[in-house]
Amino acid sequence: MERLWNAGGKNWIYEYKYRRGGKTLCSLYAKDNRIGFMIIFGKNEREKLEEIRDTLSDAVCRRYDEAKTYRDGKWVMFEPTDTSEFDDYMKLLAVKRKPNRK
Repeated sequence: MERLWNAGGKNWIYEYKYRRGGKTLCSLYAKDNRIGFMIIFGKNEREKLEEIRDTLSDAVCRRYDEAKTYRDGKWVMFEPTDTSEFDDYMKLLAVKRKPNRK
């Protein structure tokens, strides 16, 4: 998987992006005492997410619902403060890309 460091834009200091085949899986963001985690869901991925929605926490669903949808997808930013939503993030990443076979 390709990993790219970038400036974090106007809201963050750093961006660390995970890409494969020209498509971004997710991006991590950092600034003083805060981290962010962004996933962009395309149309097909939004349909897949709706299929697993009942397995996700209310907080994650609310953040997804509040995110703005652009022509290239729904940009969802999470700002975790603990590990309580980690399992949900893994489910969201699986919607973007199937896990590697073991």
